[in-house]
Amino acid sequence: MSQKTVIVYGAATLGQELVQTVATAGCDVILIDHSEEKLKRGLVRVEASLDAEIARWGLTTGEKRAIMSRIKSSTQVNDVTKGWLVIETLKETLEVKRQLFKELDAICKPETILASNSATISITEIAAECNHPQRTIAMHFQSPIAKVPLVEISRGLKTDEATYQAAVRFANMMRKTVISVYDCPGFVTTRIILPMINQAVKVLEEGIAPCEQIDTAMKLGFGLNAGPLALADKIGIDTVVFYLENLYTETFDQSYLPAKLLKKMARAGYKGVKSNRGFYRYGEDGLRTDNSGLKIEQLSQTNR
Repeated sequence: MSQKTVIVYGAATLGQELVQTVATAGCDVILIDHSEEKLKRGLVRVEASLDAEIARWGLTTGEKRAIMSRIKSSTQVNDVTKGWLVIETLKETLEVKRQLFKELDAICKPETILASNSATISITEIAAECNHPQRTIAMHFQSPIAKVPLVEISRGLKTDEATYQAAVRFANMMRKTVISVYDCPGFVTTRIILPMINQAVKVLEEGIAPCEQIDTAMKLGFGLNAGPLALADKIGIDTVVFYLENLYTETFDQSYLPAKLLKKMARAGYKGVKSNRGFYRYGEDGLRTDNSGLKIEQLSQTNR
């Protein structure tokens, strides 16, 4: 087990962003996913993201090469034993995450830290079937991970102090500000941002304004880095629906009932960046196509 190597489990959008950020911070990182196709697509998008930084003069080609040299990929679950920290970024479903943690708990050394990037599921619930729950913790990174200087850390009921302090040191090494959050679904950011995304979708549904203007209004009006609809695409529209439904089940708060259009788009396979179409269209490199925002007159076509 390397004291320098970090494992990221799951090659979807959050996994891609986390791998890039960890490697940029100077750590070796292994991206693990059962799908070779997802791994290849994920690494292509990491490279595209770094190329975009080069185009903005935020990175040199030499720095890009160094970052990519620190990233490896694997379809073998047993490769998790090569890292001191494993961070999962899988689908926001308790059963999926709990099963993975149970499997990781059985094959990783007792000192290996198991972290979940879950936004709406309690780490105590995820680790309920682990034999070493003291080394489990929640580390919620907010997309886009490379740009947002924040990580919410939540201990489970059995998480020990050593695990918490190691997670804080890792976050600080990545130049993130740590917010400690009580162990409850949603943390701070997710509980607040989801109703905003939900309302933005309802504004679009009602024909008040098209995508670009809704996002522009929220960016300029409130100083946001991304508008709520673009953020939904980045998170994944299907994931946003999962988040909302999970939080509604936990809280019975009506603000978490997903807008009809969100559910309709998720069912149609329009999941955002990862499917190349959501409220906007995206190329294979994950970058948004200009002037591609969903228009009011297209709403009836989202199931085609």
